[in-house]
Amino acid sequence: MKKVLPLLLFVLLAFAGCQREPATYQMANSPREMAVNAEKFSKQVSKQSKHYSAEDWQVVEQQFIAMGKNYVENMRLMTEEERMRFDQARLDFMQAVSTNGGEELTARIKADYANIIE
Repeated sequence: MKKVLPLLLFVLLAFAGCQREPATYQMANSPREMAVNAEKFSKQVSKQSKHYSAEDWQVVEQQFIAMGKNYVENMRLMTEEERMRFDQARLDFMQAVSTNGGEELTARIKADYANIIE
């Protein structure tokens, strides 16, 4: 029994590590924070998206829309470097969507973003 307990604990922790929630975007309080938060969001999506369900992608899409709206509201306050960092995070996000989310989702998210920035 003593040998089984550590193995059981290891298996449970490994299983818990496999449970992934969809990435979330933290609304920013400053332009600098917005670029950092966009990078974090993008990295989470890139890392986890191959495991996403259709429901997870819906959550991520809504988070991306919120991120885009936050950007539009604050972009004039951002430095050129912050805007470039945000744009790179957005491109990294779109790469993950394109790779793991499918053509329909990719097209829908591109349309969402186009509507936001108009």
